[in-house]
Amino acid sequence: MNGDKVESNWVRQFYETDRVVNHYRRATANIGLWRSEEVVFRRVFDLDDRLLELGAGTGRIAFGLEEAGYRHIMGLELSREMVREARRIGKLLETSVSFVGGDATGLSFEDNLFDGAIFGFNGLMQIPGREARLRALKEIRRVVRAGGAFVFTTHDRHTPRFKKFWRAEETRWRKGAQQKELLEFGDRWEETDLGRLYIHVPTPEEVRAALQEAGWKCEWDRPRSGIANETLPTREFSDECRFWVARNPG
Repeated sequence: MNGDKVESNWVRQFYETDRVVNHYRRATANIGLWRSEEVVFRRVFDLDDRLLELGAGTGRIAFGLEEAGYRHIMGLELSREMVREARRIGKLLETSVSFVGGDATGLSFEDNLFDGAIFGFNGLMQIPGREARLRALKEIRRVVRAGGAFVFTTHDRHTPRFKKFWRAEETRWRKGAQQKELLEFGDRWEETDLGRLYIHVPTPEEVRAALQEAGWKCEWDRPRSGIANETLPTREFSDECRFWVARNPG
């Protein structure tokens, strides 16, 4: 990528700041699994499945899975500071969950090692660039056995709440007046209370096409609000998103 375009190193640096690590630490301690996550995970995975959680942060999902009875969980995280904090929390909890540093676009695991994988809280869409996200999808499929499932979430560009924004953004791209750092239409690079955040907001059709190209079979997708009524802390921590369940046909 060019030096003036968003790249994965920028994303990693965002997640290594103290305030972002502390934000995720609080979510790990106070929120745990979303109700929708627990519904989907129990529907898709068996308690004895070997599960890989990508973008594990400080362990909100991984520790929640263990508390829900799952026995074999590994968390992978790009941010070294997040890994360090997740391990610290795990030591306090005397957990069996392990955390490793790594990049979803180039996994170091052997083929077919896991029964399933999870990429929670829209993490897949924080990988800059369509080709890089496609590499991640292929890598995740490589390490998940035939018949294994992949659960992840994304935002949805078709959400009525943001229809006006994306119409204006489409006009900016047509005129070549979009933010110079962005790689493709659907990218957002915005100021938040925690710092400058990158995310790609896809359409459902875009996600289905990417899954097919990477060799996954899309089983179903559904908005979070159609799965469970979330707690107030969860809704304050995270916006509406879409859950996806894909299967590795082998």
